[in-house]
Amino acid sequence: MSAESLLTRRETEVLSRLAEGLSNDEIAEQLVISPNTVKVHLRNIFEKMGVQSRTEATMEAVRRGWIVVPGLSAGPTDAPPAPLPHWPPLRESWAPWQSLALLLALLLAAALAWWPNRPAQIAAAPFDSVTSDLAVLRASPLARLDAPRWTSRAAMFTQRSRAAAALIDGRLYVVGGENGGGDTAVLEMYDPAYDAWQSLPSRPAAARGAAAAALGEQLYISGGCAGEQALDRLDRYDPATQAWAAAPRLPEPRCGHAAAAFAGRLFLFGGWDGVAAVDTLFIFDPASNGWEEGHRLPAPRAFAAVLLLEKQIYLLGGHDGSQQRAEMWVYDPVADAWSAAPPLPEARAGLAVAGEGNSIYVIGGGSGSQPHLHERFDLAAQAWSTLDSPRSGPWHHAVAAMIGPNLHIVGGWGNDYLTLHEAYEASNLIFLPFGVQGAP
Repeated sequence: MSAESLLTRRETEVLSRLAEGLSNDEIAEQLVISPNTVKVHLRNIFEKMGVQSRTEATMEAVRRGWIVVPGLSAGPTDAPPAPLPHWPPLRESWAPWQSLALLLALLLAAALAWWPNRPAQIAAAPFDSVTSDLAVLRASPLARLDAPRWTSRAAMFTQRSRAAAALIDGRLYVVGGENGGGDTAVLEMYDPAYDAWQSLPSRPAAARGAAAAALGEQLYISGGCAGEQALDRLDRYDPATQAWAAAPRLPEPRCGHAAAAFAGRLFLFGGWDGVAAVDTLFIFDPASNGWEEGHRLPAPRAFAAVLLLEKQIYLLGGHDGSQQRAEMWVYDPVADAWSAAPPLPEARAGLAVAGEGNSIYVIGGGSGSQPHLHERFDLAAQAWSTLDSPRSGPWHHAVAAMIGPNLHIVGGWGNDYLTLHEAYEASNLIFLPFGVQGAP
């Protein structure tokens, strides 16, 4: 079998440079892709060739006659080795008129992307850019809008998006995330009784894209991204003593996963393992101080949101490694089984979700300058409806929590890293549903 029939064009290009002894960073620079994308291609190459290392891949490519490396031989043969297939270059020198045509095509594509009634599946940037907002062009956040039932509350001390958060005794704990200075470990607590924030001891590791959940009176923070590395650490914070302690590490590194607590156990859904989006479900039991695996997600998801309502865990949206998704799935932690629910009106990752009773509230999501969306899902009617917004423009990777009758939204990204804190009066509302949408 030839390299052309087994490997994609890009994988062939990566393999040829791997055989030259180039590092991942050097390959990325030559091919104008990210080092994380190189990792994904290498993993696919290893799987297709049945090898486990760069050296094995090179030797196997030589054995198959795909490449020639000085000092290595594929053994005696009557025929010359088949050359690595010649793929057309991805970028060539264009005539001026071709460049102008490309510019016009890009402008047309940008206009169509914002046209009303665009498809629910929105193509996203390369996945490594989905794990961070640092590369997004920053601008002044847009002015607040006068929206019914929304009120401004005390802002956080720290600008950030992609933070982890959980409620303990009606107080909101927000830890980690990312701002203009990179990853942060800062922990702040909001007390609604005083509408005030308090600075607390920072997590031992700075990370964005971690996940938080409360087990009893303890706050558990799992994983996260530190730079380009996914973490496998699990940290426990005791609000009574304001002290951090290490808990058993995750079975594998995770970033952009989602966490929920049920029946005294911690459930971690999907995420990014440092190379790709994954479909795993890890369950931590503090009674045994160990991990086990639950039924895998129906498909890989990272930067999705989860919510526990009526002994069911709802997983919404997320990124599958190629694009943002609109699916909503329901996990039964007792039966360890998944089922489908009506999808989001529009695909997005980085959404903030909270709920109570028969209502699931979804705030924002998307990436970069993509506009945010706010909706409510009625569990009884199985229908979606829209909510007003206190701000225009993008709003994603914020924190959401129900505190009493109010939906609180904190921080996130909206042209810049935000400290804002908005509360939505969620009780006694009348919604105009879009209509029931079928499950995927």
